Amino acid sequence: MIQTVPAPCYLVRHGQSEWNLLELTQGQTMAPRLTELGRAQARAAAAAIRADLGPHVAVDVVRTSDLVRAHETAELLVGLLGGELHVDVRLREQHLGELEGRSYAETWAAAAAHDWTDPHLPVAGGESPVQLRARVAEVVDTVDPSAVTVLVSHGDAMRAAVAHLAGHSPAAAPWVEVPNGAVAKVSGGRLSWLAA
Repeated sequence: MIQTVPAPCYLVRHGQSEWNLLELTQGQTMAPRLTELGRAQARAAAAAIRADLGPHVAVDVVRTSDLVRAHETAELLVGLLGGELHVDVRLREQHLGELEGRSYAETWAAAAAHDWTDPHLPVAGGESPVQLRARVAEVVDTVDPSAVTVLVSHGDAMRAAVAHLAGHSPAAAPWVEVPNGAVAKVSGGRLSWLAA
């Protein structure tokens, strides 16, 4: 059962970054910027939100992670949808410790060796699933009920938000694919995907 969240609230994953293209694990690495495809994905996310809202409903707030790839996505969204831009470090990606900067292949190998049955165990010396979930849930749970809100974040952080909204524990949450530029809408206690 999805918990009721003020509506409408949109969750957007940043567009493709330079490190996504190079298949390097980002985590909380600040610097990677959007690629041309990433900018196009951000514009497509804005178009999906605009189509869902209709032409006469304004976006009030765009709240974003401070990591460059998310912040650039949020700036594009504000340019196309309007709204006040706010930076919120709680929307950052999961801190992945020593895996940050490594290839996807190395990261997946390390992930296979990680004990996922213990959601309190930090990943590669970074942040645990429970820590990620707690900070993302704080943001989702304090969305202003009177404001049309867009939250711009990252793949693992969005998975944590979706699991929180669905009431899944960090240990039991199913894997949800969250591609670059994905848009989820929370409205009237329901979660749906506008673009994925």
